[in-house]
Amino acid sequence: MSENPVHTPSERIALQQRPRRNLALLTEGLEIFRNKTAMALLRYCPEDITCVIDSTHAGQDLHELIGMGKGIPVVESVADAQVYDPEYLVIGVSTPGGYLPDEIRSHVYKAIRAKMGVISGLHEGLNTDPNIASLSCRHAVDLVDLRGVPEDETYISSGRATETSALRVLTVGTDCNLGKMTTSIQLEMFLRNKMRIRARFVATGQNGMLIKGRGVCIDRVVSDFTAGAVERLMLREDHEMDILIVEGQGSLLSPPYSGVCLSLLHGCLPDAMILCHRAGRKIHRNSEVPIPPIEEYAELYNRIAQPLHKHAKVVAVSVNTQGMSEEEAQAEIDAIAQATGLPTADIVRQGKEGCKVLANAVLNYANEHLGRNIHPDPSWERSPDEFNQPIIGHRKLSEYS
Repeated sequence: MSENPVHTPSERIALQQRPRRNLALLTEGLEIFRNKTAMALLRYCPEDITCVIDSTHAGQDLHELIGMGKGIPVVESVADAQVYDPEYLVIGVSTPGGYLPDEIRSHVYKAIRAKMGVISGLHEGLNTDPNIASLSCRHAVDLVDLRGVPEDETYISSGRATETSALRVLTVGTDCNLGKMTTSIQLEMFLRNKMRIRARFVATGQNGMLIKGRGVCIDRVVSDFTAGAVERLMLREDHEMDILIVEGQGSLLSPPYSGVCLSLLHGCLPDAMILCHRAGRKIHRNSEVPIPPIEEYAELYNRIAQPLHKHAKVVAVSVNTQGMSEEEAQAEIDAIAQATGLPTADIVRQGKEGCKVLANAVLNYANEHLGRNIHPDPSWERSPDEFNQPIIGHRKLSEYS
């Protein structure tokens, strides 16, 4: 597995100065697609993780199991995790519909009794569960629901996203749970650290928010205001940026998750889109609906987006080839590139070279079709407030610096 693009010296200093979040990460099974929250934190915030709680893999080498989290211990229980003095327990699993599984609930009770706060990205809220809420009050610990319903998101979209000075790039998908957030973050890191371009990742889901420290979890916004929440996010994050890279959600033909995808398209009004795809997946998750050929999916996004913003276009494909051999992965990448006629890469497997393919596709489209020549700024250093900020006890989820 390729390493992430490196941080610049000033960024390493800023990261060292950022308050560390001492987190115990609860997985109970290390299946990658079920543990989206866990994998996101292990990939992008490993310095915050004191241990992983997973009774099925306790004592094993985490890096050998999943290729991430080198040196982070795997323990069997909340009691074992206390040795590492975590402040919060993070529920690392993602479930269809966002319910809280019974086997996870028991760990939550034990963590609260051990004076740990609990962070959850599930739809089933901790604060709305009377047993969990009362127990947290009794032991004076925090409960953080990343998917709490935002009370201040009552803004109706009016197409103002086109007013941003920054180029708007949206990651879209052929399904849910296949790498839209990873593609967004990796691309931001490459543009910023290797090409010295003012780029910013914009979080629209619970995992992106946990990493970034701000954003809007749009699948919890009332449907009338979802596109408006995205539009307002664009206008807020535009400050002094050349490119906004917006985290996509769901997919247009996914029966459970098409609504958030369409709201993102309408609220973001992207200039360019990167289509994310899981190699070998034939059926939309949590349904029996087939995934059409990828070239048809790309054209569908173009047809849906262009009546609102005529320049919107899928300009590249980010393919997830996890589990394939090098030969199989390259054959899949080549086949998709030929079918779509678009630059195609696996930004995890191919690392910086894969990111370069996607970055060049975005920049070339901006230059050739939008008349926007985005230049590097060698003097630019990302300010410390751009870094992953602690989401606990520092700001409301909808606040922006």
